[in-house]
Amino acid sequence: MKKLCFAISAVLLSSHAFAADNTYIRNGNIYSHQGKFFAGAGVATGSELYKGQDNTTGVYFNGGYHGEDFNADLAGINYRFLGDNNSKINFSVFAVGNPGFDAKDADVLAGMKDRKVSGDLGLNVDIRLGNGTLSTKFQHDVTDVYGGYQADITYYLPMNIGFADIVPYAGVHYFSQDYVDYYTGVSKADATTKRPEFKGKDAFTYQAGYVMVVPITDHLDITQAAGYSHLTSEIADSPLVDSKNQWITTLGVSYSF
Repeated sequence: MKKLCFAISAVLLSSHAFAADNTYIRNGNIYSHQGKFFAGAGVATGSELYKGQDNTTGVYFNGGYHGEDFNADLAGINYRFLGDNNSKINFSVFAVGNPGFDAKDADVLAGMKDRKVSGDLGLNVDIRLGNGTLSTKFQHDVTDVYGGYQADITYYLPMNIGFADIVPYAGVHYFSQDYVDYYTGVSKADATTKRPEFKGKDAFTYQAGYVMVVPITDHLDITQAAGYSHLTSEIADSPLVDSKNQWITTLGVSYSF
């Protein structure tokens, strides 16, 4: 159920380009400890995306390598092919996955087919604006699971507040009709009296939040994050979706080496 809890909300927190002290933005992600391998774990809790979800709290793990141009971890892979740390504009390509769901994981999904995990390839442009970074993304499903695309534009403002680096952000995420229909649509065959037929349309989520990185030693960090997203009616009106207001918060530790 962990993969289901944050299917939409997780777009808020997929974020480490240009930063405060040890924390920076690249490929629209919030990273730290450039040039290091890392391993991390923590707890995430959030609101219900689907009605009658079994769980909204779970353990998460992450690990990989964050380099100057190439980054790979459990959240995705990206490569900066144009620009450097001093450039006003950086271009990257990336690959990410979209979580599926099991019909048994929420009451409202009972009797429906499971939705598969999908994979996207995309292009990112990071634009340095003052002390912050405006990150834009476009990605398309190359696994032909939902067959559509997504886009995102988010502004990140890394700051050092003495004991920690904090990165507040705000932006908007676009989901194509194919995405909305696959993950929140209800076909005629799946419709019931409590779950009427629903055809997805192009939709947006408006999002805001922050990520905070608190260094404990040169290698060990505590990370805490929170995010909120508002779903437009094109997705929130699905009989599967619990609320147009979604939130998530996490607390974890990360070790770099």
